[in-house]
Amino acid sequence: MNLDELRDKIETISQMDAIGLNVFFVLKTDEGNVLKRANLIEEVKNSLIEAYKESLDHMVANEDLALINLSDADDRNSAIYLYDLEHQPGIFSFFDDINNRDEENPIPYFSFNDDKLTDLEGYFVSIGDFENNILVYRKQMPINLFKQGKIYIVKGHDTQFERIDKEFLRIDTKLDVLQVDESIIINNISILERHYEFKDIIEHEANTSLENIDNLEILENIEVLQERVEDVAFARKLSKISTTSPVFNFPSDHIMEFVRTHQTLGNEFRYSEDQNRILLDTKKSQNFFLRLMNDDFLHSQLTDFDYMTPAKDRLN
Repeated sequence: MNLDELRDKIETISQMDAIGLNVFFVLKTDEGNVLKRANLIEEVKNSLIEAYKESLDHMVANEDLALINLSDADDRNSAIYLYDLEHQPGIFSFFDDINNRDEENPIPYFSFNDDKLTDLEGYFVSIGDFENNILVYRKQMPINLFKQGKIYIVKGHDTQFERIDKEFLRIDTKLDVLQVDESIIINNISILERHYEFKDIIEHEANTSLENIDNLEILENIEVLQERVEDVAFARKLSKISTTSPVFNFPSDHIMEFVRTHQTLGNEFRYSEDQNRILLDTKKSQNFFLRLMNDDFLHSQLTDFDYMTPAKDRLN
């Protein structure tokens, strides 16, 4: 899926005359997470439909927005990510459960007699119709659940405030993860980094990168990178290298010649006695090395200037 296709899908859904919406809660139990369908009255559904249409339109309204592979994630601000890693967080399995539901395999309704909102892990929202729909996931935030036993007051008559005695949930219509057709799109990458087993997935990819880097035999002390794998931000940069870096296509002597003669890199690294291996003795040098492996050092044929940029949208 590309960005134009995503925008077309959202526009198609926004312009539907008869648009449907369903909400599915993910509840934490002793046996694991389970799905329960929320039984919503039409007035609530209609309000949510308008709110989600607005959220979806807003997400793609930025003209500078880019849709890039998660494995290519860089530091640009206006980006959403197409999930392209081999392993997926377990929460993604519920996309299939919701899409494959039918009369013979229905998803049971949430019941206040049997279920508790305090067990809410997150919720999926399906918006559209049978042929064109988008499935959205949002991680439940404690601030959105108003529990019994606490005192909440709301506007009453004239100058009076009234007390709400019932437990209630606020659905904030923010978009963390979307499934559009067969594609999973990440709008809020920090949710994945802080929750679920995404951290383990990224560490696995990062370790694959380290194996590939080690095989190049251009580092004197690769263990300093291995020690930083548990840092999620650093591990994500390493994981990007494992799947996309074109640097692995070149022999080690070619890479080292580029480093030693580069006007910036040549002064950022120390080297082994034979000058054939890089010594990473500071975090700054380690970060520069990741930029090297990510091929961030580019040369302009027009101006004859060298640049360092993480965003490399190919022209062909």
